[in-house]
Amino acid sequence: MPLTQTQLATAVADRAELSKADAKRALTALEEIVLEELGNAQKVRVGGLVQLTVRVKPAQKARKGRNPATGEEITIAAKPAGVDLRARPLAKAKAALPTVQKARRRLAA
Repeated sequence: MPLTQTQLATAVADRAELSKADAKRALTALEEIVLEELGNAQKVRVGGLVQLTVRVKPAQKARKGRNPATGEEITIAAKPAGVDLRARPLAKAKAALPTVQKARRRLAA
């Protein structure tokens, strides 16, 4: 089961010896700062855990393709350019990963 915002705030409050209200305010402030920086197309690094990068996806021209069910030739519509968000795990996050066996047990449950 994923960690909820409330559970995260409680864990931060316990570890940092803060009140739950202070921890929630700190997490809200972090969220606002990250979203503001992403909105300005800035690269954001959250601790040693993850790096968030905004990138522009180029436009794609219309192209020919095949319907896999019928084999009929079709035209695939053009797509306009867009903006995308990339999240890259950093060394601390990678080091925290469980072994394959442990991950399989946890994910199977």
